[in-house]
Amino acid sequence: MTAAPANASVRIPDNSVEAVGSISGGSVGAKRVLNGAFHETLIAFDDESRTLEYSIDDGPDAVSKDNVQGYVSKVRVLPVTADGSTFVEWTSSWASDGGGVAEFCDPIYRALLNDLKQHFS
Repeated sequence: MTAAPANASVRIPDNSVEAVGSISGGSVGAKRVLNGAFHETLIAFDDESRTLEYSIDDGPDAVSKDNVQGYVSKVRVLPVTADGSTFVEWTSSWASDGGGVAEFCDPIYRALLNDLKQHFS
């Protein structure tokens, strides 16, 4: 992904999560809508290896279903044994796009990772 400036600011609108369908949130196949805009599906979850994968099925702008196909993100949480901290790796890939996906998602992921860091600090 293209790096955003370190001081880039992204506002996550309302931090709402709406469950879609009958599959519970932590189960593979669960669908949700984040902030009324990002339609996601949980495609893998492994508590033991501390990983999860999800697809963005539709969303605003660059991640709309008309602009990108096959968008999948993977989150891994790894212990840093030297100091007892945790490293979070968040990667994304997509099969095709009309452009702008990395530039759109990078500042959002940076903001979310910063919020996560602040929450656990």
